Amino acid sequence: MASKFRRKGKQPKDLASAFKRAAGIALYELAPKLDRQFTEEIQTVEWDWPNETKRKNGKTVYSPRDIVDLGDLMRSQRNQKIDNFTWRWTWDVEYSSVVHNGAVLKQGGNYPARPWTKTAERALDPDKIISDTLRRELDG
Repeated sequence: MASKFRRKGKQPKDLASAFKRAAGIALYELAPKLDRQFTEEIQTVEWDWPNETKRKNGKTVYSPRDIVDLGDLMRSQRNQKIDNFTWRWTWDVEYSSVVHNGAVLKQGGNYPARPWTKTAERALDPDKIISDTLRRELDG
């Protein structure tokens, strides 16, 4: 025997739109936190490097070190909201991929990877931020 059940408040037909709204809010709140954390990771002295280096700014640095020399990589950081569910970050200097992913040189040797986006994600835990925001927005 079937029984009728009626939930008080918003009905399930509103759930999809409520979730879309909550997801948009979650990403909107996460974006500036990620932006700050990416910059923080670039500036943090945590990156291993195989040898002493004299930078273009005149400083001699050792390991561990930050990724800042003249600051071009950090200043090139941009983020753009594509839609309610997509944000894109770019670092518009020709060497950003080499710094982030590392590289093997033709003459031998390599540049170690310094994946600042991955360390930022570990430090910030975006999944938790998103799930906490979704819970807050959907539970009212």
